[in-house]
Amino acid sequence: MCAPVRRSELLLLVFLGVVFAVSSTVVVASVTHIEKIGLTIDGLEDGAVLRAVALHDVRISTGHPDTLERVEVLVDDTMIATRRDGDRLTLEGFTPTEGNHALTARVRSTTPLIMDAVVDHEFTVDNTAPSR
Repeated sequence: MCAPVRRSELLLLVFLGVVFAVSSTVVVASVTHIEKIGLTIDGLEDGAVLRAVALHDVRISTGHPDTLERVEVLVDDTMIATRRDGDRLTLEGFTPTEGNHALTARVRSTTPLIMDAVVDHEFTVDNTAPSR
């Protein structure tokens, strides 16, 4: 024998269905946004150990050159200046100190609730000459 569905149970099921639908939409939209942006960091591998001068070769690009204007670049959570070089950005006058650092390139979403496109690379600067 089946008991009739109570109104509170029905409201809870409708509420959970709406929450699921909204959450799914936000996740799918975020993934689509991140893929569409195509944010990449070239010239710096995650976990790399390099000399400070090697950071002059770092280039940041996106899938669409128009998006470059919205790219924020941070090193150790501090915004650094960039310069546009064709379809890429270069780090403008940036010379890090020796030690561990984190470079973050981010394109903020223009749509509320949609995640930003972010690429993080940790690296270590070691300017000591190799021993012979």
